[in-house]
Order: sequence, then structure tokens, then C-alpha cells
Amino acid sequence: MSKAIGKVFGAGGADTSMYGSEKEILNYLNNYNTTNYDNTLNNLTAYAANASNQLSNMGNYNFGVEASDAARQRAEQATYQSYLDKLQPQFANQTSDLAASLANKGITIGSDAYSRAMSDLQDSQNSALNQAAYQAVLNGQNAYSSSLQDSINAADFSNKAQSNYISQLLKALSNSYSGYDIAMDKYNIQSGAENRISQNKSYNNNAQAEFGNQFIGGALQGMMLSDIRLKENIKAVGKLDNGLTVYCFNFKGSPVSQIGLIAQEVKEVNPQAVSENEDGYLMVKYDEAVKVKE
Repeated sequence: MSKAIGKVFGAGGADTSMYGSEKEILNYLNNYNTTNYDNTLNNLTAYAANASNQLSNMGNYNFGVEASDAARQRAEQATYQSYLDKLQPQFANQTSDLAASLANKGITIGSDAYSRAMSDLQDSQNSALNQAAYQAVLNGQNAYSSSLQDSINAADFSNKAQSNYISQLLKALSNSYSGYDIAMDKYNIQSGAENRISQNKSYNNNAQAEFGNQFIGGALQGMMLSDIRLKENIKAVGKLDNGLTVYCFNFKGSPVSQIGLIAQEVKEVNPQAVSENEDGYLMVKYDEAVKVKE
């Protein structure tokens, strides 16, 4: 009953309806057509699923590369053989020319002078062969470095192709506003409004009950004019534990709503709580009227 009294007098005025802005955005979301987005997202999802099945054809990422040792060996052998093809005829001619020159000088085979001359020529030819071997090794190293760089470039190209492919898939799946997104937005707005409204209702209930208790507490003090002949716009708002009905009304000629009992009804239940004033109207002693008979 206390709550009903507080409600009549407007206690607990927290808004328990949805805000206009919430209604507007919900109305907007309810009328937002996501068909194109949803169809596009479905197509992109199907595309991504199909494309992901092709990832195995892209090969694995390359985290290390190796140069070709075979390329190094081929380069060394080719370079050295090229030098030999040029030097061997030269060596033969040099040896023949030196032998003829020594013979013309009377230096015979087996003599110390002959041996020294041939030894010097052989040292010169060995030096040329060593230089050829050095150039062969150098060319082999260059070939090895070149093959290593080729492997790096190939691996880098493959990795970039793989990354770009995956990036395209991820990009294709992004920036799509779907029906699910709309539903989640609506849920967040609706649940936020419901939580606030629920809190406000709880606040109003407590405020109305507190007001009603205070009102009844004040009414219990002394006699109050409660004759039905003086009241209008009478409306039942609750019942006391002893069965008496509590009404909302206003006294005739006054716009102010009030809460109270009807003296005529109280007289039937607790006649000792009712008295008559000098004008002949009934008054109620509320502390007596609300008592429950044993």
C-alpha cells in the first residue's frame, strides 16, 4: 500500500522509458538493409575458403637458402681447363725453343747448364699454372656467390607472393558490415536501455514505498477529515491489513490529490476511530483506524 500511495503522489520520478536517441538508433538499425553486405560477405567467405585450399600449391615459406656447390665446381673446372688449353701448347713450344737454343749454344742434354735452364723454364710454367688455378678458384667463388644470390632472390619472391596472397584474403574479409554486426549493435543498445530502466524502476519502487510510509506515518497522528460527502474523484489504491480500502481523492474544490480512508467505511469496522466535527462531517483517528481487531 505504501508504494501505491507514493506512486499517486509522484514519488520516484526516474524515467522508465527508452530514450528518444535510443529509439532513433534502434529504428535506424531495424530499417538498415544488410542484404548486399551479407551476400558480399558470404561470397568473400566462400572465396577465402576456396583460396585457402590452394595455399598448399603456393609452397612453404623459405627460411634458409643454399648456394650451388656444383656451380662452383663447374666454374672452377671450366676456368682451369680454359687456361690449360691455352698454356699447354705454349709450354710445349717454350720447351722446344729452349732445347733448340741450348743445342745451338753447344749446351748438351744432361749438362748442368741444360738442367738449370730447363728447371727455370719449368718454374715459370708452374707459376703460370698456379695463377690459372687461382683464377679458377676465384671464378668458382663468384659462381657460388651468384648462385646464392639467385637462391635468395627466388626465396624472397616466393615468400612475398605467399604473403601477398594471404594479405589479399584477409583484406577481402575485412570492412564488411553484416547482419550480425547490426544484431550486436541492437543488442548492446537494447540491453543498455533495459538495464537503466530496470535500475530506475527499482529506484522508483523504493522511493514510492518510502514516501508512502512517511505519508502514513504522518497521517497516523491525530484526527483527519475523511467524510465521503466532502470528496470526489475517489479511486481505490490499496488495502490495510484490517481490510479497509485506501483511496486516492481530492476534496471538492481542491485540485490537490490526497490519500486516505473513507470515514463511513471506517465507522463500520472501527467505530471508535470515527467522530463528528461541529459541522456534522465525520473525522477519522488514523492510529485507531488502522488497528487490526484480534
